[in-house]
Amino acid sequence: MNITWWLKGKVLQPIDIILTCLGSVRIILLIMYLFLASVVEKLIYMVGHSKNISSIIAAVLFVAFCSLWWGTILGAFYCVKITTYKNQIFMKLKMNISDMVPWMLIGSMIISFLSSLPCLWSTFYMKFSSNNVTRPQYHAKYLNLVFINFTGTIIPLFIFCVSTYLLIASVVKHTKNMKDNSGFSKPQLEAHINAIINMVSFLFLYLIFFLSSLLMFLGFYMKDVNFISLCCIGLSSYPSLHSILLIVNNAKLKRSILSASQVFLANMFSIWRSKKASVV
Repeated sequence: MNITWWLKGKVLQPIDIILTCLGSVRIILLIMYLFLASVVEKLIYMVGHSKNISSIIAAVLFVAFCSLWWGTILGAFYCVKITTYKNQIFMKLKMNISDMVPWMLIGSMIISFLSSLPCLWSTFYMKFSSNNVTRPQYHAKYLNLVFINFTGTIIPLFIFCVSTYLLIASVVKHTKNMKDNSGFSKPQLEAHINAIINMVSFLFLYLIFFLSSLLMFLGFYMKDVNFISLCCIGLSSYPSLHSILLIVNNAKLKRSILSASQVFLANMFSIWRSKKASVV
């Protein structure tokens, strides 16, 4: 929807830019996870016989880190825009964060790339078998993989936890002030509660993603196809379920998805009627 608006020459708001980038990278991430789940047996074979597996893991981690960082930027944007702390630095950030959004997205993408880059040279080592000195075996350094994944996810997780705490603390404080008619109005409070629901749900799904990513490396170590597939389901729950929650709690996105669904169903019904008429 946002890309259509942009192609029509309309200016996207900072929140729409974040959602567009986040939605795009999550589509790519879900496609990658579906691909991993469908070729998991080949990937297990590649761990021992091909050096290309390191490139595949690096690409998946890069997209996953981008998704996590951009989700964190969304949470930080909610926090800065909604909260009303009087700190001078915070007020300056509140005034300038809209202009900072593109640079934050680009900067986090660079950080994600640098965080995934070590996968290319520090996660697999080549060793020749005593029975076959012409074909090397590639052995994974699973602790290195866990460390790379941990360092790439812990910083955005920490920032998001801080943003969530500040937002909840601010809303609780102003809810108490509402008794004196000096806090948020009811519509404002509902919007802020929706923002909290988004952030808490993101945090919960973030933790599922973090645990599933660590366990998936264990699955490769055990060479268990079913366990790896289960971990891929856990990984997919983060970008898919949180995106659904974002749509449900965003009035503009909700209207767009409903109108798109109506158009799709109307077209399907007209196609069905035309086919039925042709048969008759």
